Formats: sequence, C-alpha cells, structure tokens
Amino acid sequence: MKTDYKYDSFGNLDTDFYVEKAYELRRAYYAAAFKKLKANVIAFFANLTVSRPLKSA
Repeated sequence: MKTDYKYDSFGNLDTDFYVEKAYELRRAYYAAAFKKLKANVIAFFANLTVSRPLKSA
C-alpha cells in the first residue's frame, strides 16, 4: 500500500490537492460513460429495423 501523502506548507494533509484529484477522476469517468452511452444510442438506432414492411396506400 502506498503511504506517500502530500502535505501543504503547514504540515497538514493537502486536501485541496486530493479534492482536485477526485474531481479529475470524476470528470474522466463521466466522459467515458457519456462516450459509451452515445456509442450505444447510435448503434441502437443504426441497427433499428422495421418489423413489418410499409404498405403503400
């Protein structure tokens, strides 16, 4: 287990660093999730077929 923590100039745990790191990871996760969702929606509509032929009037 990694025990190297980042500390600020006062010797306290640098929470701003870790909060920003969490935001960065969350942004990356949401970007990948939305990219995958978009690909699935496009694939769904691309493979959509009419179950019965259209009849002309």
